[in-house]
Amino acid sequence: MANSSSFLRTYKYRLYPTRAQQQRLEQTLDCARNFYNMCLAERKWAWKLERRSVTKTEQLRQVKHYKRTFPQARDVHSHVLQVAVADLDKAFQAFFRRVKAGEKPGYPRFKGKGWYDSFGLKEYGNGFSIGDDSPRSSGKLLRARTSQRSTFCPEGPVRASK
Repeated sequence: MANSSSFLRTYKYRLYPTRAQQQRLEQTLDCARNFYNMCLAERKWAWKLERRSVTKTEQLRQVKHYKRTFPQARDVHSHVLQVAVADLDKAFQAFFRRVKAGEKPGYPRFKGKGWYDSFGLKEYGNGFSIGDDSPRSSGKLLRARTSQRSTFCPEGPVRASK
């Protein structure tokens, strides 16, 4: 490239968690989905009842309160909840962009158990780590998809396939 562009490199890992790790992943996923849905409901009702827009910043401030209020959220890293708020905000930005362009807008939807299959992590080393220190197994995981065979766990040893 002629100009000095930078590239973002992505690594994909297949991990094999233990049963306890799988349960922890599912708990994290459920918590992120529930928080996403709660934030969507808040935005919907604030507009419907008060004609007031709820901002991303207002909802990010609620992460600590949510973790204190709901016992299942206490073990979930706050970055997971912050990314759920960011995902919802992106959905609303896309909605308003489509409204402005005159396209079919598609209001953001509530996510059911089968429709919310990933959770995000903000930065490597803060709340999770992958593999050992070898160059082949180090990398950054930005989005973790959960399933029986391909998952990510923020704690404990996990075998990675090559």
